[in-house]
Amino acid sequence: MEPINWGQAWSIVGGGLLTTFVIMTLLAVITNLLGKLFVSLEKRKEAQGGEAK
Repeated sequence: MEPINWGQAWSIVGGGLLTTFVIMTLLAVITNLLGKLFVSLEKRKEAQGGEAK
């Protein structure tokens, strides 16, 4: 049995944590932007509906 290469093991763990952090950050940013987009569309729709009445 070969000895454990701890440098490589920590590199794999660090890469996995970094990848997870980046993906979660991207999801949070995309969710925030889509939320702002839908809120602005709803406000615009309400404003146009108010003028038509």
